[in-house]
Amino acid sequence: MRLTSVEKPGTLFLKIAYYLSRRRFGKPLAALRIIYARFPPALKVALRILRTEKQLVLPRRLQLFIRYYTSHLNDCPFCSNAIDYAVARENEAFQEWKEFLDFRNSSRFSEKEKALLTYLEEVNFSKTATEETFSALKRHFSEREIVELTWINATENYFNLMAKPLGLSSDQLQFGG
Repeated sequence: MRLTSVEKPGTLFLKIAYYLSRRRFGKPLAALRIIYARFPPALKVALRILRTEKQLVLPRRLQLFIRYYTSHLNDCPFCSNAIDYAVARENEAFQEWKEFLDFRNSSRFSEKEKALLTYLEEVNFSKTATEETFSALKRHFSEREIVELTWINATENYFNLMAKPLGLSSDQLQFGG
């Protein structure tokens, strides 16, 4: 990590966050100790983003799929581990997702998933999508779903761009139950 870890939070809000993190994960997560301990309003934003996801119409599995792909595509060890943990906690079998780097040639992905992955790849690398890619996406998703999946990708990029430049490493979270 590029910044030192803050082991003793300074506000009641952060003390509660550290306690809840210890209770759930066995330790305060790196994002708490490095980012949010220094700028608590960012924690409130992160929590608001996560609460907003409960209002999405996209199935939870698809939400996790998008976050999983984006965090791995961005090579963010902290976020990738957090998403791996969330996937395991939701009892999703994500072994086939590990083939996403070669999704175009994989038979494990449906045409719908391939359209989504192509869109995410283009948006993450060029910040836009071709008309062809967008048309393929529209064949499989409603307009609201397209807005939602774009939002999920954007917020995952936000988390990745907070964690990776600051050098947050994986918290080595593993879900065993």
